[in-house]
Amino acid sequence: MLSPVENRSEDWNRFVLENGSGFLQSWEWGEFQEAVGRRVFRYRIDLPGDNGQSVARFTSIYDLFPFGCRYSYVPMGPVVSADGDRRNKFGVAVSAIRESIAREGLVLARLEPSAGIGGDGLSREDLLRLGLVPARARSPQHTSVVDLTKSYEELLAGMKQKTRYNVRLAEKREVTVRQADPSDLRAFAKDIDRFQQLLAETAGRDRFHTHESYYYRRMLQVLAPKDGRDLSVRLMLADFDGQTVAAAALAQFGDTMTYLHGASLSQHREVMAPYLLHWQAMLWAKEAGLSRYDFWGVAPEDAAADHSWSGLTRFKLGFGGQRESNLGTWELPGSRFWYGAYRLMKRFS
Repeated sequence: MLSPVENRSEDWNRFVLENGSGFLQSWEWGEFQEAVGRRVFRYRIDLPGDNGQSVARFTSIYDLFPFGCRYSYVPMGPVVSADGDRRNKFGVAVSAIRESIAREGLVLARLEPSAGIGGDGLSREDLLRLGLVPARARSPQHTSVVDLTKSYEELLAGMKQKTRYNVRLAEKREVTVRQADPSDLRAFAKDIDRFQQLLAETAGRDRFHTHESYYYRRMLQVLAPKDGRDLSVRLMLADFDGQTVAAAALAQFGDTMTYLHGASLSQHREVMAPYLLHWQAMLWAKEAGLSRYDFWGVAPEDAAADHSWSGLTRFKLGFGGQRESNLGTWELPGSRFWYGAYRLMKRFS
């Protein structure tokens, strides 16, 4: 039975972490989405005789297509219990979501089966049999993760030679790395402004789209580190010659630090500030007891040399991480008519 969860449950985040999902299904990420004006619903699916244990839980974020048509997005989910037959439980979750689509008149739901489910035997063919349709990825399907349980020496040795050289060059040039301090409201606001300026410059230079500026500001404000909060987003900045030349927003959840957004100044690129920024972020995460540093998105292993992420991928893989992949983004259609209209619109847009 699909039941809404309206009040924060003490074990919500624990369920998410224990069953192979990540920060996008955390309770706090839903709060942030609400803070930027999106409708957020949380659900649990329980079966009789399951001793009060959920079969699945998920956060669903509602948004609009043109003409007022609605859809839902379940990032890194639904999160399915690892106990027993996960494949069958995932099918139960899909059936419940399909019923909610029909009941609420949605065009579709976008789902992202977690890497944990994929590693447990759920395949592309299973998803197709359940009526899901492959779609363009929303969250990265492929990433690179550095094992922070390694020693300082092992982490350095695991880097590619050029990356290790650039880290040391930035140190030699006296680049410094710091964390923005949310308790100093004036300085924190100034650091966020600088991050957004760098992000706009980087997007223009490298030709990628960004969210509206308020999105990043609210993310850093709502998810600033705070006691009792399982998810936090930190802003780290690299300074050189009296100015901030690189910055990154990093999400901490469970045992993982995830690189969400980064930017750098076009000037002073020769001092290699982004390399030192990530090296210092990795060391900070390691000292904080985390075991994974997720670079959050690389090109597929078989991607062409001119792939739009090829340069970014070389940068990230230079830190010595291991590739990880999930099953990607899938659509669960609602109304046949409206889903057909949506697909036709996508074809010509």
